[in-house]
Amino acid sequence: MRVLICGATGSIGQQTLKTLKLLKYQLVGISFYQDYKQAQKISAPYFFSPIDIEHSNVNSYDELIKKTKPDLIVNAIVGIAGLEVTLLAIKHKVDIALANKESLLVAGQFVMKLAKTNKVTIYPIDSEHSGVYAILQQMKARTYKHIYITASGGPFYNYNKRQLAKVTYQQAIKHPKWSMGEKISIDSATLMNKCFEIVEAYWYFNTAKIAPLYHPQVLVHAVVEYKDRSYAFISPPSMMICIRLALTKFINASKYVKPLQKKQYQLEKIDPKTHWPIALAYDILKNPNTSLPVIINAANEQAIALCKQGIISFCEIIEIIKDAIKHFDIIKVNNIEQIYQIDKTVKEHIKRQWHRQ
Repeated sequence: MRVLICGATGSIGQQTLKTLKLLKYQLVGISFYQDYKQAQKISAPYFFSPIDIEHSNVNSYDELIKKTKPDLIVNAIVGIAGLEVTLLAIKHKVDIALANKESLLVAGQFVMKLAKTNKVTIYPIDSEHSGVYAILQQMKARTYKHIYITASGGPFYNYNKRQLAKVTYQQAIKHPKWSMGEKISIDSATLMNKCFEIVEAYWYFNTAKIAPLYHPQVLVHAVVEYKDRSYAFISPPSMMICIRLALTKFINASKYVKPLQKKQYQLEKIDPKTHWPIALAYDILKNPNTSLPVIINAANEQAIALCKQGIISFCEIIEIIKDAIKHFDIIKVNNIEQIYQIDKTVKEHIKRQWHRQ
């Protein structure tokens, strides 16, 4: 198996490299962003950075794919920047192991249609979607009643407003259970990650019958409810498992799929009325082909950057997202170019707003 890793210096990228060695797959190329020192440690014949051409030996993601001729592309790029790689992989008819949730969040309608047309399979790396994928594969054509994805709640799930007001960026990036990158750790702490994952699940599995469950034990990652009983995807909290399943096209996924014994696990429904990001996800699902998820994603990315710089507090991340939703009109999205333009406009608006302050 010839594998190209885009986002090789990040958390998922580094764990993918370890998995490749275990599987004895061939690494044919990598992309990185700004961590050239880390990229240097990776032995790859082709390497590319969109902001560091001096330390690249190809000039674009497109050329990287053409030169490496991969059988599978692992897209572990953080943020909307990863959408380009997803679209290029589909264009070149290369299967994708997808960790970049923004590809489906902001452009699900286009990505899934193009993937179907070009006969490209997208294998999820996120533990929740990996779990649902494995259960549905195991149960084959059986009709299910509902899909549940779990949430650890991050480090601050039971905090009140007064406690949240004291949370720092450094505290928020330290997830109590998972070893993850900074952005996804922040998204987990705000619950925006679960908002995004509900929308992702809609595109992966073509259903709105999706709900989150609070599960602090972090052992059950997904549950699919059938007429007679429910089945769960159960594993330790390790992304290495999900990465391996995606790279092997879920060949040995059945060993993680088990009938759910509810008494063994703490599983509680998350109330959208008290957890705004969950309510937001359901607002998106009412009409998923609009600019709403693009606005939300752009505002979230920019707010996290401001929080990291110490310009805003952790609590203000959600407030900036809410303000962006109020400020921008929700319109139908007709093409990919429109997505990029909306993303740029929202981020520039937030930058100007906070520069004045």
